[in-house]
Amino acid sequence: MKKPIVCQIKKKKYYLYKITWIDITGDEGHADIDQFNKMNYTTFITYGFLYSKDNKIIRTFSTYDIDDEIFSGRNVFPIGCIKKIEKILN
Repeated sequence: MKKPIVCQIKKKKYYLYKITWIDITGDEGHADIDQFNKMNYTTFITYGFLYSKDNKIIRTFSTYDIDDEIFSGRNVFPIGCIKKIEKILN
């Protein structure tokens, strides 16, 4: 049976997730109608430990201090940008 990948900092556990999300695409150059119509948003994938989640945002981190609550590689995603969130199992 597969188990979730988890890190523990002090007494709190954080689980690893794969987050599929969308981002805007921008361009400051000149474009005709055909070029403009071909523009689309971009889909990205981020792997990170879930720090917190509510009905507006998801916070993740990828690097942490094993002895203290110090986080790096932090992201804050608006819920509206999230296409999919999956807990990673090992």
